[in-house]
Amino acid sequence: MAFPKGKTEDLYFHDGKFRIMQVADIQDTQATSRDTLQFLAAALDRARPDLVVFTGDQFKGYGVSFLVGDREENFKKAVQNLVSPLETRGIPFVFVFGNHDDQAFGISKEKQLALYQAHKNCLSVAGDESLAGLCNQYVNLRSEDGGRIVFNLYLLDSLSTTLDGKCASVTPGQLDWYRSVRDCLREQAGDYVPSILFQHIPVPEMWEVLKEVPKSHKPHAPGFRDHAGKFYAIDERYLQKGNCDFLLETPATPAENSGEFAAFSEKGDTLAMFFGHDHNNSFVSRRGNMLLGYTQGCGFNVYGPRLNRGVRIFDLSEADPRHFTTYTLLYRDLFTAKDIQNKAKYLLYSYAPPSVESVLPTLKKLGAAAAAAAVGGAAYALWKKRR
Repeated sequence: MAFPKGKTEDLYFHDGKFRIMQVADIQDTQATSRDTLQFLAAALDRARPDLVVFTGDQFKGYGVSFLVGDREENFKKAVQNLVSPLETRGIPFVFVFGNHDDQAFGISKEKQLALYQAHKNCLSVAGDESLAGLCNQYVNLRSEDGGRIVFNLYLLDSLSTTLDGKCASVTPGQLDWYRSVRDCLREQAGDYVPSILFQHIPVPEMWEVLKEVPKSHKPHAPGFRDHAGKFYAIDERYLQKGNCDFLLETPATPAENSGEFAAFSEKGDTLAMFFGHDHNNSFVSRRGNMLLGYTQGCGFNVYGPRLNRGVRIFDLSEADPRHFTTYTLLYRDLFTAKDIQNKAKYLLYSYAPPSVESVLPTLKKLGAAAAAAAVGGAAYALWKKRR
């Protein structure tokens, strides 16, 4: 059976080990934060990964600064700034798109991919053009001698948002593609190949590893949209305790469940699904035979969990590929608050809300209070006038 489209260059275990670094939500422009680049460089030097996986929203597609001057040159510079720490260290990378990458003014995903591929250490490919999105791809990790496919990484384009502003769902065509790759790898390897899925937007099942709590519970994350007025925390029954677990915002998941979690759970080959998107969350929980994981935001030019910004490390074993370890490497593991170069922006983004929707209840309350005050003021003025 021929390999389905979307296969990248193979990578290899070394001394029986393979290390992956997941980087989520840098969300920057061509004026890339020096704090982000400093942290990324230090994290690469500390972890020394064999592969970096960028899981979307590398760029602030809506950023006004992209509009000043030549947009394509601006985006080219943004990509250069992002990958330079990896390029100088000879570390290969793959990436998926996030919803904010998709919002880039006049810079299509195809153009963005070409800008990434101009760098020799970029392994990402366009994938099957008949599928929704771009860069639906997979990476085979082979034994050191190259004889066996030991592990596999899936990377899906989780698409962007629907017309009403809600997160889109992975399509049935993408899930059929996954099944075709899964079955092909089984034929090639003689059994289902242990795998991890990386994508930007989390699946709706992420809600099922949380619990509703009273507002007095600390910490809690306030809900919005269908969950407005409710508060949530990580459910300890499912939590796989890590070095720094937190939920500071509720999941922004697709409004419709396309069956992605069920599809990837069918044969037990996919061990885990890891996401970004919600910058203020970092934990791993188990649902059934699957691990669901968040990696917090890494960027300093957007909202994030202050000094707990970080990257996630995965250590794989050639001898025991179905069992991997993961932990987060935090900014505060490498630096202190004194090392932050742009303290004003750090302070601003420390208190910035995740989205407009997340503060709508507060804005509505303020609006109602303002309206009540206006009515009260008008009534008082009328009463005073009649005296």
